[in-house]
Amino acid sequence: MLCARKYRISWSAFPAQCACWFAMAVANCTVSVAQEPFLDVSNEMDIWTEHIGGYLGEGLSMADFNGDGLDDLSIAHHLGDLQFYVGDGEGFIPYELELTPYPHEAKCILWADIDNDGDQDLFITYRLAANKLYINEGDLQMTDVSAQSGLDQSNRRSYGACFGDYDNDGLLDLFIANYVSGQDPPYNELYRNLGDGYFEEVTFDGPMGEPLQQNFQGHWVDFNEDGLLDLHLIRDRICFENRYYKQAPNGEFFNDAHEMDLDYSINAMCTSTTDFDHDNDQDLYMSAGLWEGNYFVVNDGEGHFSPYEVESGDSVEVHLTSWAATWLDFDNDGWEDLHVCTGFSTYTSWPAVLQQYSYVPDNFFRNEGGYFEEDTTGQFDAAVLSFASVTGDFNQDGFPDLINNQVGEYAQVLQAIPNNNRWLKIMLEGTVSNRDGIGAKIRVYRNGLIGYHMTHCGENYLGQNSRWEHFGLGLASGVDSVTVHWPSGIIDSFYNLEPNQSLFIVEGETNPVIDPCSTGPCPGCTYPEACNFDASANEEDGSCDFSCLLNETTCGPGTIWDDSQQLCVAIENSCPTDLNFDGVTDVTDLLLFLASFAVACQ
Repeated sequence: MLCARKYRISWSAFPAQCACWFAMAVANCTVSVAQEPFLDVSNEMDIWTEHIGGYLGEGLSMADFNGDGLDDLSIAHHLGDLQFYVGDGEGFIPYELELTPYPHEAKCILWADIDNDGDQDLFITYRLAANKLYINEGDLQMTDVSAQSGLDQSNRRSYGACFGDYDNDGLLDLFIANYVSGQDPPYNELYRNLGDGYFEEVTFDGPMGEPLQQNFQGHWVDFNEDGLLDLHLIRDRICFENRYYKQAPNGEFFNDAHEMDLDYSINAMCTSTTDFDHDNDQDLYMSAGLWEGNYFVVNDGEGHFSPYEVESGDSVEVHLTSWAATWLDFDNDGWEDLHVCTGFSTYTSWPAVLQQYSYVPDNFFRNEGGYFEEDTTGQFDAAVLSFASVTGDFNQDGFPDLINNQVGEYAQVLQAIPNNNRWLKIMLEGTVSNRDGIGAKIRVYRNGLIGYHMTHCGENYLGQNSRWEHFGLGLASGVDSVTVHWPSGIIDSFYNLEPNQSLFIVEGETNPVIDPCSTGPCPGCTYPEACNFDASANEEDGSCDFSCLLNETTCGPGTIWDDSQQLCVAIENSCPTDLNFDGVTDVTDLLLFLASFAVACQ
């Protein structure tokens, strides 16, 4: 069986395909085989999930929920039997979180400090049941506040959810994507956080309240870098366009998907972002259905997108029904790689579904400096059925691992294989901003490259990654600087840092500088060619000055440079009929006069 598995061939091809394997055994023949990107430690980790039922997969979270700085694991369940594991720095230990039994299909699990008291609260979406919100009273003593919180408690068809402080009041607001068909509301939901565990629904205050159908996920992002959170919403039908709800400086939202070239009509399953090309903006990957393939679009820096073009290597299209698309720099070379879950749009019926679809490989793409090559080691060729995956460093070796909630009794745990590359991990604590620092922008500079992460809570398809933001550094001997732009407008900066360390950054601890343009309108000159162009301005105020561009070589006909005034001034004309100032009055002057006849003078 070794030859069949290692070289991905069948025993029917034994004579031709396995000759070298026998030669190796008898003549020490060597074969060069690429190293697999991960070590599969699923059997050793023994993460029980019982993911053998439900509809279109169940979610998972890798957020630290007990506050010890180690990645923990939370797993949804088709019958509501949620699983929780605490990290111990080497693996995971089962943890009994005392929640009231709720035997319904759980989809998305999110941990977030919604009341800014220093511990993690819990929100869970459900399909065909009301969603749940638990407040952490301390030491993981959880109180169900769902009924009095202001969240709608009628039966839902909820899938993805995401927290983000869209109004910058320091409290995390909540968006819920509902997968409805026909005219059966409730549709999507937006809740504004009032503090102390209370929310008010504001869905219908703006365009987000439009009755959209088949929504799997929303994602709080800032593609145009104006400091205001926007919402990217994907929809699962080729007859329904995706939405991009851009936030205006006055706090109102409007759909700008068409202008940004994001109005795709596809069977979209997830929205996942990263700065894959190190150009200081967030790019977008959307997984989709079998026929149209996945979509990878590149940000031009101003929030307009164009399809990723293959320069060399492979594309990142996957022509299988795809779900979660998880970005992680598995080898710490400084370039974000991509794992894509694949499955089928069917009720999960294990193992019958695997017998029907016996070959459903996930995909893994290595980022080779801004272009991608699909992994060919065979590690991701196994027959799996997966929907959600998350990343974090559970064994604290500085290399990001991957956990996949595959269909079956146990999760797939892929442990990164360390090498000589270096790394930096960063976790945030807000003081003026929300406590978790959700929506902050972290930039790491080293050897001329910039690594840029925006922090999220609820991304991808039914996933929540580790709150530790992980940056691969390659072989860089150090980090030139780290800057954190907080939602409040505070900027923290750190310089000349050693690699291979975990930084816990508290908002405002480095003599903060307030950036007024990060939280609202910032008037100024926005014309790049002007002498007083203000790169931080986001609203034109008519103050642009072009005087520095004027000199004796730029003065037009009838004018001359006045050095004392630093201006072009009119030439005193001793011959008023010489309209073109060539020293003679002729037919040309007459034509100029006729062309201008009856034109109002400015």
